[in-house]
Amino acid sequence: MSPDHTTITRAEAVRLRREDEQKRRDKLTQKNMSKPKPVAAPKPATAHKPAARLQTERKPPAQSLPLVSTSRLQRRYDIGMSTPYGRTGNFNSPKVKNPASSFSMPHIEFGPRWVSLLISVFCAASLYMLFNMSLFIVSNVDIVGNNRVDVNEIVNNLGAMGQPTVLLNPTQIEYNILASFPDISNVQVAVNLPASITVTIIEREPITAWVKDGQVVWVDAQGFAFPPRGSIEGLTTVTANGDPPTPAELDVTQKIGARPFLTTDLSSAIVTLSPYVPQGAALVFDPKYGLGWSDPRGWKVYFGHSNGDTAMKLKVYQSMLDFLSAKSVQPSLISVEFPGAPFYRVEQ
Repeated sequence: MSPDHTTITRAEAVRLRREDEQKRRDKLTQKNMSKPKPVAAPKPATAHKPAARLQTERKPPAQSLPLVSTSRLQRRYDIGMSTPYGRTGNFNSPKVKNPASSFSMPHIEFGPRWVSLLISVFCAASLYMLFNMSLFIVSNVDIVGNNRVDVNEIVNNLGAMGQPTVLLNPTQIEYNILASFPDISNVQVAVNLPASITVTIIEREPITAWVKDGQVVWVDAQGFAFPPRGSIEGLTTVTANGDPPTPAELDVTQKIGARPFLTTDLSSAIVTLSPYVPQGAALVFDPKYGLGWSDPRGWKVYFGHSNGDTAMKLKVYQSMLDFLSAKSVQPSLISVEFPGAPFYRVEQ
């Protein structure tokens, strides 16, 4: 056998012939298609092809079997590809709609967004009920602890009637009550759903009625003054011809509630001396001499501005009365503010 030719078997020759026929059929099919597929350009011949292989392609084989040039040997590759968008068949054919699909119900899937929608709807409905349903609108208030302050006056100053419960601020309600009623020392407001409001108040208990220039204020044991409300039997009255000492705890910037009017020491002195006031006498206050009373026998006695040594002052006062009575002296003023240096004054 010549080295310039390649010998193939009969089976290979039959296979090559079938491949040639298949190629011709493929070419005829491509011509009949409406949009023929682009034919790949033939590969350029290799520039550096061996000389021995070129001679083999040009010379036919010497055997009786048909010899095929090696340049005609081509292999066919079938590459599987997925169909786009789930389509099968010819991609160039028009898409036919199924008539039955136009009447099918949409497929609804329940997921996190549906849960969020339900929560939003529930919140919106709850807010609407809280602001508009009569169940959550304040129509009644429970007042606890009041004795002299009228319930209707307290309710009118709450600013809560007819309002939704969720809009009420207990701190603001307490502020309104203390600003409107100086005779209330403490208040607590509880707001509960659906529309329950409970107001617990503590009123100031007056120990004396302070009278100056015809004006009357009540004063409690802590020295806070507030307008009188109603009447109290047995309340001690102090008639003043001047202003009392300014309490150290007075806050000039205070805008609501009762203000300190008397010092705590002076308030305690009123409580201490009240039981010793003679029958028919009345407590008096003088800015210079302090607290005392007007004795029905014609003089005034003063015990100073403090509650200290009250028992000693009372003893000294009784001793001075005994001394003056023995001397038949009618005093107009006796002062025992300083027990170690008491004095009396006689009108000339």
